[in-house]
Amino acid sequence: MSKANLIIKALTQNILSGEYPVGSILPGEMDLSHEFSVSRTSVRAALQTIANKGLISIAPKKRSVVNELESWNWLDADILNFFSKIQTNTLFVKNLLIARLTFEPSICAIAAISSNAKDLADIESGYNMMQEGADKNDRNLFLSGDTNFHRAIVRACKNPFLSSLEGMLSTAMLTSLNKTLEDHIDNTLPALKSHEKLLEAIRVRDSEKAKLISKNIILEAINKTFGSTFDNAMLNI
Repeated sequence: MSKANLIIKALTQNILSGEYPVGSILPGEMDLSHEFSVSRTSVRAALQTIANKGLISIAPKKRSVVNELESWNWLDADILNFFSKIQTNTLFVKNLLIARLTFEPSICAIAAISSNAKDLADIESGYNMMQEGADKNDRNLFLSGDTNFHRAIVRACKNPFLSSLEGMLSTAMLTSLNKTLEDHIDNTLPALKSHEKLLEAIRVRDSEKAKLISKNIILEAINKTFGSTFDNAMLNI
């Protein structure tokens, strides 16, 4: 890992963890140069990369300031990966699920129209991994299969704009699954059956059915996570 990347990783994690909260001022270039034993050129390159993530603002001859959450690039892989691995707050999970509900059903409908044989094989491979995870009561295997299943559906759309959402949707799915997936995977058989139906709807190019099944899968995740506390108006988007 390059020196600049070491700084990027450390400062990004410090910002995301709240060590440098919104509105706080980062150490100056000289201080960071000494802390990481790198040149000021490396520090400037690292800060620019972090600014590109929307995490900080850089002003000439001033120290960098941590931006408001609304300015962060929530599709950035580093930001998504960080939040997928920690105990996240309720609002974060809620917003992720709303994002899934907004995009995924239509993505599944598009996949039913545009998928080819390889796409279907990739989606089925993810489903088979889920099935194997259920058979072996292997939570991690089940999660990996579910992730691969949904990523393959996004790729099947053949749309670069939708492909850019793949990381966000995967994080949303993993975050909600980690909250709702039963310790005994055999209790997830209804969810497994729903994924099988979604696979078949895409395979036979029934876009409306694929869209409906996808929405029901997400609604079930919302129900498991929030129950009756979720805003009902959001369920009809």
